[in-house]
Amino acid sequence: MRLEDMKKEIPPTPEFIHKMIQSEVEKQLHNTKVIHIQTRRTKKWTSARVAAAAAICVLATSTVSYAGMKMYHMYLEKQGNFRVAVGIKSDDNTGNMVIPEKIHDIDITAGYIPAGMEWVDELHLEYPEHSRTGGFSFNTALLDRDDRDKVMQDENVVECEEKTFGNYEGVYLRYHDLAEDGSFNQRIYLLCPEEYRVVIIYVGDDVKKEDAVKVAENLVLTENSTMVETAGMNTWSREISPEILSEEGLETTVDTADSRLPVHQIGETFDLSASGEDSSGQYIMTDQISVCVDSVQTADDLQLLGQNQIPEEWADAIGADGRLVTNTLSYIKSGDGVNSLDEVVKTEDVKQKLLYVTVTYTNHSDEEINHMLYLGTLTLMTHEDGRYQIYDPQEQSGDGYDRIAWDGIARTAEMTYSSVSEDYGDGGNYISSLKPGESVQVNMAWIVNEGDLENAYLNLSDDGAAYEFSDSMLKTGLADIRQQ
Repeated sequence: MRLEDMKKEIPPTPEFIHKMIQSEVEKQLHNTKVIHIQTRRTKKWTSARVAAAAAICVLATSTVSYAGMKMYHMYLEKQGNFRVAVGIKSDDNTGNMVIPEKIHDIDITAGYIPAGMEWVDELHLEYPEHSRTGGFSFNTALLDRDDRDKVMQDENVVECEEKTFGNYEGVYLRYHDLAEDGSFNQRIYLLCPEEYRVVIIYVGDDVKKEDAVKVAENLVLTENSTMVETAGMNTWSREISPEILSEEGLETTVDTADSRLPVHQIGETFDLSASGEDSSGQYIMTDQISVCVDSVQTADDLQLLGQNQIPEEWADAIGADGRLVTNTLSYIKSGDGVNSLDEVVKTEDVKQKLLYVTVTYTNHSDEEINHMLYLGTLTLMTHEDGRYQIYDPQEQSGDGYDRIAWDGIARTAEMTYSSVSEDYGDGGNYISSLKPGESVQVNMAWIVNEGDLENAYLNLSDDGAAYEFSDSMLKTGLADIRQQ
């Protein structure tokens, strides 16, 4: 993932990764601190990233000392036209304060809420009409011993300000944003030494600066009765110097000749592994599930969904004529982020299409599987010169441009719509019960750019990989659902 994209988007954690991290944390001194993750666009979560995420979450943070709490300040320095440095400094080095092994968890409330906004959970404040995009997302980071040794080098910043927000010193940043698409193009850092934390406020492009500042000025942090261990908490020094997960080494190309990638046709049945619970509520994993892609359909509207509920993010996808609206693609030449910014060099209008896939799961084991998780991941792949190559449609480059962005809702990877769900887990994409010998049919759907239909493959394996050939994908294979 491009670093500048990470600044505008909070990558969410898939449910299976979330459970794995919690399990690992419990083994490490039973630390039950839950990190609240925003459920927004998922991108490039792979088995390698799962391991890295788990490792990061269990890293221990050493006990540290600070000079008196009131002596610490957050500062901002401009470097070049569009790069800034943000750090923490102290007045002197006397009056050490030791951060305890355990501190109180905190509740975040807003003394001011912009008109029309609502809390959707304890850490997200949004406009209902912009559900799951934009608004405010709050996070915290623990102060630690490396804070004064590191500064955040941030690029593509078009507006910055060092100021006092109510009771807290802090910094306001606004990033270069080529389109109002619900991304987080603003950020506020608040230094809260009495709470041993820095509060990080991600602000969407649907929020005016004056409202963002007013929310920060009236933010209230309240210690609650829950105690959390500081060892293992996300730290400010890690926040400003994150471990960037390199995409080097990810396998995105497979030679046809080595036969490592099974490709299944529509109507072909094949085996896969699936997870769920047995009759006693214990977690189980079984490889005695088969799956078949029964049919693939495309449409210019959403009528294939019938009377089922339309995903909220598709609410604006239909025009006055009842058809899917066109998507405007912007071809972008990247700037260096320091003295030049990204710029749009050309635009193009393309059709958006509904891709509707019907899949049947069958249980061949001798026991019932409850809450069976199923995943459908749309992977785009070319097949040329005896080689399969996975690609990300927004990371394509060409003559005079380095990437592509768009204002429509077309997206690949995880399924946006699925017809079978239950109120279980975070995503709801579970089959409530699959008895021995029983089959269940599921409909999945995506809205994609028309040109990507000819390169569409479906990954039904249990890892949800979309941007690399994972081990699970290579074992299970892909379903060829290409449409001309």
